[in-house]
Amino acid sequence: MTGQPAGAASAGQSGRPDGTGETTLALPHPPRQGEVAILAVTLGVLTRGQTVEVTTADGEPIGTAAPFGPQRGQGAGTVTIPVPAGALRDGRLTLRLRITASGSPPRPPTAEEVGELRLSIIGQPP
Repeated sequence: MTGQPAGAASAGQSGRPDGTGETTLALPHPPRQGEVAILAVTLGVLTRGQTVEVTTADGEPIGTAAPFGPQRGQGAGTVTIPVPAGALRDGRLTLRLRITASGSPPRPPTAEEVGELRLSIIGQPP
């Protein structure tokens, strides 16, 4: 059986959060020994101090995506976040995204703030 080179990504599913900031993505297969799931969050235009909190639908934190050094009015790039194995259910990950900023209540992101979400597998099984 031939595997992918170490660190190669196995395609999963991509999508966008809905109007509530929630989405469910599926992996091509459950992670095997030596593999981990990662979430790629493509950030759009965020204002200074805004971050994107990523949690499971149950509210368990997965990570935070924040821009670093983007030009004014431009997208902030793609941030990758490792996904804890316990966050996956039957090869699926249900996420809730919220925009947070000092002095403002958390809210779902707009399509301009968070673009694509991609769930992939990296690593190589033994």
